[in-house]
Amino acid sequence: MMIRLYVDSFRGFFPGSVNLLPVFFFLCFFLFGQPGLTTLQAASLVDVYQLAQKNDPSSQSVYFQTMATKEGRRQAVARLLPTFSASAGYNYTYQNIISSDNTVYGSGETDFGTTTYGLNLTQPIFHWDLFVGLRQSKAESLRAEAENVLSRQELVVRVATLYLQALAAQDQVDFSKAEQAAVEKHLELAQGRFEMGLVPITDLHDAKARMATTRAKTIEAENLLDDALQALREVAGQPVASLEPLREAIDLVSPEPVDVDTWIRGALQQNPAIELQKQAVEVARLEVKRQHSGHYPALDLVGSFNNENTDGTLYGGGSEVEEMKIGVQLSVPLFEGGIVSSRVRQSRHQLSAARQDLSRQERSITRRTRSAYLGVNSAISRVKALQQSVVSNKLALEAKQEGFLSGLYASLNVLDAERDLSLVSLDHAQARYDYILNSLKLKQAVGTLNVKDLEELDRWFGR
Repeated sequence: MMIRLYVDSFRGFFPGSVNLLPVFFFLCFFLFGQPGLTTLQAASLVDVYQLAQKNDPSSQSVYFQTMATKEGRRQAVARLLPTFSASAGYNYTYQNIISSDNTVYGSGETDFGTTTYGLNLTQPIFHWDLFVGLRQSKAESLRAEAENVLSRQELVVRVATLYLQALAAQDQVDFSKAEQAAVEKHLELAQGRFEMGLVPITDLHDAKARMATTRAKTIEAENLLDDALQALREVAGQPVASLEPLREAIDLVSPEPVDVDTWIRGALQQNPAIELQKQAVEVARLEVKRQHSGHYPALDLVGSFNNENTDGTLYGGGSEVEEMKIGVQLSVPLFEGGIVSSRVRQSRHQLSAARQDLSRQERSITRRTRSAYLGVNSAISRVKALQQSVVSNKLALEAKQEGFLSGLYASLNVLDAERDLSLVSLDHAQARYDYILNSLKLKQAVGTLNVKDLEELDRWFGR
């Protein structure tokens, strides 16, 4: 029936004989049924993460860079294997001997063709730079794999952060709308009392001012929510219409073991960011050796086979000659203008820089681990304290509502109590979000974070 009404509303734009129902369905499919325009309804944390795994450009870029780096290992092996090449050619020669003092040569014109083909073999025997490059490619592959692991863990934290930020923005919208509804009732009450002469005009102006403020807060909260949902769309690759809220009952568990130094030691041993920098140091160390090999000789096994078939020669008559060679070839660098020594010094400086980066990363991980550990404990304390504060503010609000009915409190006192309850409720919700994020960051710091942690957290969400 609804579709028919929509069709009838457009009938005035088309001749009466045209059947608009297929046209309408086509337009609906074109506007709403195209691939890539699907909107997630009530998306869970795991839903968004699974989409981000496939659609997030940053993590996908790291993955493909990892695959590209691993190809370097195969290329390093290939440089140590024999190299075969084949060649073939045909030459046409035209000769016109006008005069010659050499009696061997005749005179007059002649032409002939020459066909050649051959095979060449080169097998490295001793190339120190190739052997070092093989070890270097392994270190580069390990570094790339650590970077990929780090990227996956960062994606987990990034998705969780954006999801909880969107939930916090949704909370702000909900509380702002509730406050606005309460202020609207207060404005209506103030307007009625002013018209009856029960309150001065200042009370009416105060109510209008509060109404304008709450409307502005609601608009700002809605804008923040829209931006948070757009941030989720950016990482997920498609729109997210709504989120699953965090339930009231969640398990607040303190980190085990309780010693922060144990967590720090685990982070220094297992964090993929530190492993990445360690492999970067190894790559730089091997680069020093590879550049130093520019002073070393190189030895190759070389072989060749050539066949030349000539229909004629300068001396007259044709020939076919086959030639086969095999031997070793030694190349000894003597002087290249000092470029090898310069490259060695350059690689040593790069090694020093890589070691400094490793030291910086270790200090950063130490600080982040301690911060996440303390953040979990702090969030647990804040959640418990704010939960009690929410209860106290609810009781205070109920008391002021009853006092308002009995004439003990003005309506502004009730609004202030509702605002205080909203603020402490927002703080309580934010403390619970902080607990979840710090728990994830602590696991990320020690290198154990994975998608299973999100799946366990997902049980805490839902209506």
